[in-house]
Amino acid sequence: MALAGLSFASCEDFLTLMPLNDIVLENFWTDKSDVESVLLGAYAALETGDCVTRMSVWGEMRADNMVYESTSQNTSDDIRQVVKENLMSSNGYTTYKCFYDVINRANTVLHFAPQVAAQDPNYTADILNSDIAEAIAIRSLSYWYLIRAFRDVPYTTIPSIDDTNDFFIGQTPFNQILDSLISDLEAVKDYATKKFTSKSANTGRFTRVGIYALLVDMYLWKGNWDKCIEYSEYITSEKMKEYKELKEEEGTSCNVQLFNDKYPLIYDASNTNPSAGNSYNKIFGSGSSFETLFELPYDQTVSNPFVSTYYNDNNSQTGALKAIESISGGVKSGNLFSQQTDGRFLQDVNENGGIVKYVYESLTYNMKSNSEFTAIQSSTKRNFTQPNWIIYRYTDVLLMEAEAKVMKAMQLSGQDSTELCNDAFVLVDAVNSRAICRNSYENATALKQANYSDASLLETLVFDERRRELLFEGKRWFDLVRMALRDTQKPNGSTRRLIDAVQEKHQKLQTYSAVEIKLRNVDALFFPINKEEIKINSLLKQNPAYVDNEYINKAQ
Repeated sequence: MALAGLSFASCEDFLTLMPLNDIVLENFWTDKSDVESVLLGAYAALETGDCVTRMSVWGEMRADNMVYESTSQNTSDDIRQVVKENLMSSNGYTTYKCFYDVINRANTVLHFAPQVAAQDPNYTADILNSDIAEAIAIRSLSYWYLIRAFRDVPYTTIPSIDDTNDFFIGQTPFNQILDSLISDLEAVKDYATKKFTSKSANTGRFTRVGIYALLVDMYLWKGNWDKCIEYSEYITSEKMKEYKELKEEEGTSCNVQLFNDKYPLIYDASNTNPSAGNSYNKIFGSGSSFETLFELPYDQTVSNPFVSTYYNDNNSQTGALKAIESISGGVKSGNLFSQQTDGRFLQDVNENGGIVKYVYESLTYNMKSNSEFTAIQSSTKRNFTQPNWIIYRYTDVLLMEAEAKVMKAMQLSGQDSTELCNDAFVLVDAVNSRAICRNSYENATALKQANYSDASLLETLVFDERRRELLFEGKRWFDLVRMALRDTQKPNGSTRRLIDAVQEKHQKLQTYSAVEIKLRNVDALFFPINKEEIKINSLLKQNPAYVDNEYINKAQ
């Protein structure tokens, strides 16, 4: 997205940011349209290939979902090394400058928007506050990716707009940044726009529910279970209002249904015939769906370079990455997908391990009353229309709420703990029921609450359901790291569960012995700082897990 009449310095390096002094400041920041232009430019910077690829590399590729396709020419060596857990400070995906470009644009909006409001009478306080809320949300999301990937990173809320600012700064600790992000979002969350006039803007820009979703995620990492639950319930209340309006407007043709009498979700089965795939087609095909809370929009003019390169090779069924065997092996006991009629298997992966999610624009598959689903009945592979990249959707939030309730239950006992576990199961069951079409197909094998008799079993169910629901969406490694950080805070705690999770992948890659030793160290759960960044700025300190590697690199 080009901004006419405006030239931004690209973030060649956060530590040597070019100032925005190529703008004649007093001539540019004069009315509300100028603020809107730069704000949209921040969104555009977030949509770049560098950013969206890192969202998956950092959040997915170190986890247990995928391996690289050895025959694909699209698989770069940097990707192979990340998947293999062979991380060096020279790896290209240890650079983070693209996110600081987004941050600098957001900081620039926050700096100049109040000055514009002082001179443009059409730039009202409500519009100003809404723009500020969006800019803070964009900045917060960028830092959120950075600290989950690197833990401690440089943190600033000052824009680079002239040559007087010194941007040679060191890292700020993870928890300090997280507290600042939460504080910023809390201050503006209720000033955000509730609903834009454009359907695509409602999901492609930060609305109030999008900011609440970001806070749900942050509070879950922070361990504030009550806030996580409260804000998830707020989102549910807003989705219920939207559902009632939609139901009144569309009547029996409405494809959104209530699950467990509480949670409105797009039903996967068709209202009129024994086929399914409806939820996939709405969420990942058409985009801007009822369930989407925030996504990055792409179209024929702005393409999503990540999906086309790494998920799908136009010359074959499999792209640079593929699913591990316990995912691609079908719906059977012992696999990730073990419930009969769980359509997410066909929505996510083919029998060769090729990734389907995002690659197909539409698909349908048969559902029969006396047998499990058969195979994809029809499908349309993407051509020019590019898939929107989803950051937050409603089921993601529901499963975060379930996790918070389980964790809170572990701290309690008696009836309070039991009620929280019951509530958590209902949340997981709602997400699961949509996927297996339990309301429509008698052979659907539902979850049985009796199988999850205590909070620890329920915690495993929540993480497994998150994995099934959010497969290949850049979530799984962050989920495992969050789990491991909690585990290490317990007496005699360790990263054992994370190591066990990635065991199958690394045994296949013949890297397990080294990885098992490496990932015992909590520091190794985070990426190293790129060696070039450290050369430029002596205030940056390398992640202790990679100091030896950094020393070797410098010697070379």
